Amino acid sequence: MISILSILIISLTCSSAVVARSKVPAEPKWRKIVLMRSTREDVERLLGSSQYRGFSASYPVEDGALDVEYYPFNHCATEGADLNVAQWTVVELTYEPDNPPRLADLNLDLKKFRKQRESIHVPDLISYINNEKGVDYTFQADNTLSSIRYFPAKRYDYLRCQKAS
Repeated sequence: MISILSILIISLTCSSAVVARSKVPAEPKWRKIVLMRSTREDVERLLGSSQYRGFSASYPVEDGALDVEYYPFNHCATEGADLNVAQWTVVELTYEPDNPPRLADLNLDLKKFRKQRESIHVPDLISYINNEKGVDYTFQADNTLSSIRYFPAKRYDYLRCQKAS
């Protein structure tokens, strides 16, 4: 009798642990996109085709929208190129959440960011930018998140084209 009770308790404990683990939300698919490495083909494999065929494309994603900027040049071979990456490589991502959190909810260490007004035309938008990490959080006047932009961090400086002197 005791062994049957033990087996029942163990099985209930294991099954509730499995249920608890299954409630953890999966990472959004778009987070698999890697700046300076992923291509348009990679993005479309993850998210489907965009109606925009240019070097900037928008995609509906889990809980928001994602804008993707692709590199318009082929390495440093074209005049005006500034990065040594292939054409159609992802160089910037901007995520706009459907249900934006407030600044306080993100627990950002603001000492690691520089504060910047986005535009004199939209003075209520404030950005917190970290060039080391390659991230920019933009907030509305009420401190709700407007967008998160990911751009080439300092660690990608080695991919900058050498300028002729």
